[in-house]
Amino acid sequence: MPPVNSVTVSESNGLTFLDVSNTFASARISLFGGHILSYIPKKDGKERLWVSPHAYLNGERPIRGGIPVCWPWFSDDHGREKGALPAHGFLRTQVWKLIHSEEADNGTTITLSPNFTRAEGFEYDCNVNMIITVGDTMDISLNTENTGVTPFDFNCALHTYFHVDHIQHTQINGIEGQYQDKLDNWSLKPTPSPYTITGETDRIHVAPIKTAEIEVEGSPFTEVLSDGNDSLVVWNPWLGAASISDMDPFGYKHMLCVETSITQGKTVAPGASHTLRQTIVPK
Repeated sequence: MPPVNSVTVSESNGLTFLDVSNTFASARISLFGGHILSYIPKKDGKERLWVSPHAYLNGERPIRGGIPVCWPWFSDDHGREKGALPAHGFLRTQVWKLIHSEEADNGTTITLSPNFTRAEGFEYDCNVNMIITVGDTMDISLNTENTGVTPFDFNCALHTYFHVDHIQHTQINGIEGQYQDKLDNWSLKPTPSPYTITGETDRIHVAPIKTAEIEVEGSPFTEVLSDGNDSLVVWNPWLGAASISDMDPFGYKHMLCVETSITQGKTVAPGASHTLRQTIVPK
């Protein structure tokens, strides 16, 4: 079935892209990784996502930036030696399929599904799909359904790289409580207030935070709504960007990851399902 009129299919360097343009916004999605690369609301014409200028857009490696899909584990939390299995799981390096598209009063909705969900490190029967609605907001729902006869546990994340004009003029509002500091042996620390980024940051806020706001130059820029999550991850590599091969050494100045996540494990019973949802709200 061909996509609806607001969706154009194109190919480049062996990858297939879906370009969405409607009265509300434009967006770009790579079928490699089911990876959202761009979201530009037409009310202000400002990009909300950041993609590295050095990102691999040829299928050789996961794409750096946009919204990578982490599933069925987060980072290297797969129960094996670090590096034994792909970081963040195996969905972000396979080609997804366009299952359905439709146009409605609130925008364009696209449903994608990966080619397989069973691989080394996760050998359970399940279905996964991602439903993306491009409108005045961008809504992403990652659905995991247990189609087998035994329960399973999994972690996942929508690892969103948000664009900011300058990280040193950026503040995060709405996050409270404690976080696990991955840079300091997972120690628990209180969330800073005001929440600004002043150096390398890799934090798992261990609470089901539903609303966070990215403020740029003193004004709200993007609101991040989360549902079905047990945590929110905040990441910026700072000067460590220089050691990341597909990232500009100064790219950290223009990005901030705020990731709707399950990092503490979610059990899905046979016949049951779980939805992790993130909504990007331009302000």
